Amino acid sequence: MDGWKFIRLVHALRQVSLAISSQDILNAQTCLFRFPDLAEKQIVKSLFIHRPQDFSIFETVWRILIENPKSYERGSSEEEIKNTVFGENQDGLGIGGQGVGRGSGGISLTEKGTVVDTADVVNLIPVARLEQLTCSGLEFEEMVQTILVEMDYYTWINSNDLAYQRCELSEEAWYTHQDSRASLLREIRLQVLTAQVSHENSWEPLARQHWLFKPLSTLTDEEKGLVKLSIQKWARKLALRPGLRLKTSRRGSIDISRIIQQSVQWDGILFRLSYRQRIPRAPELVVLCDVSNSMAAFAEFIIYMVTCLRARFRKIRVFFFIDSVWDVSDSVWDDDLGEVKQEIKSWGRKASSGFTDYGAVFRELAENILSDLSSRATLVILGDGKNNYRPAQTECLAQISEKVRNVFWLNPLDIQDWNERDNLMKEYQSYCSKVYQCRSASDLQRIVQDVFRGG
Repeated sequence: MDGWKFIRLVHALRQVSLAISSQDILNAQTCLFRFPDLAEKQIVKSLFIHRPQDFSIFETVWRILIENPKSYERGSSEEEIKNTVFGENQDGLGIGGQGVGRGSGGISLTEKGTVVDTADVVNLIPVARLEQLTCSGLEFEEMVQTILVEMDYYTWINSNDLAYQRCELSEEAWYTHQDSRASLLREIRLQVLTAQVSHENSWEPLARQHWLFKPLSTLTDEEKGLVKLSIQKWARKLALRPGLRLKTSRRGSIDISRIIQQSVQWDGILFRLSYRQRIPRAPELVVLCDVSNSMAAFAEFIIYMVTCLRARFRKIRVFFFIDSVWDVSDSVWDDDLGEVKQEIKSWGRKASSGFTDYGAVFRELAENILSDLSSRATLVILGDGKNNYRPAQTECLAQISEKVRNVFWLNPLDIQDWNERDNLMKEYQSYCSKVYQCRSASDLQRIVQDVFRGG
């Protein structure tokens, strides 16, 4: 690997949030020089990737920058694209004998063949079409969906599904189709990312697709697992931080009685000092989660975070709400959150209208629940602040704020959306100790370190 490629690779990986130290770079350069027979990718990957969850992002950067640099720099020619097909062994009717025309943007999956060759997918979409979509201002997922529709992707998979249900497709052919479908999606997403990186001349589009920075509501099942593992790690770090009730020294206060007892064993000679263990703080935590349709995905992660941090609190109470409040404290200690997920899905039996009403919720909390809360309690509210043009009833939140020690509000919306006409964050945030954007795993990490550190 020449020096310019190596520098670009290090820069790209750092831009997508991979921590690469100067020592890592030195070690990689040394190994690349001393072991020329080893694959360069194997050397760099083993020295630069310190977390299993970063393998995927490394592979994407390597594909774009090292294996397929032409597509990153200028793309494939139109002539190459026109000559690209999926296969030559099928007629033009496509799967199941259905004749379906191609979309407006490129080659139709149903026009020729059913087996996707990933080597050809690289040249599947016209460069001009990718550039057009990139300049249109569409989000990443919107671009991917547009391309799939134009390729007749959904007709293709529906035809295969129908053929399999009619026993017109063998088990082997069905599993081959499933593999082809997954490969196609990976390649299309890679092409869109490459186009965005090239258009913006920045690795920011790829950084936004890192599981740590993607919106929690768009995570795949695998990415959700990575986030939950990270939450466990953050919680373990906090669990090692003892409380400061006895803080006369870094190790706690000296335990005189224990020192005297031990000195008896050694004829009154002191060999070591004994310290009292610190007593962890044990405040009360109250979590209030909006579980309407737009918030359900975020609520699941907040509850999981709370379960991982439960050892730091004397008492934890969890409430769900839409336009009324209900207590789910007994359901949050299930390891797989099965009961909590069911509570989120079945909110219709709890809500009278299905539309969020923060004012009514705060009033109910102030009138029926506030008296049971400790003055040292911390209240964490998860919500987007959209109130469906109903009364804010800020006086109720003010009453709650006066009773508890802290009120932290977690909002998954972009900050600029907090000022929309139907959003009450501008009225509510003055009664909060702090308001956080809580949209991604990186936001969760900051909240865990900031909010729960004091617990």
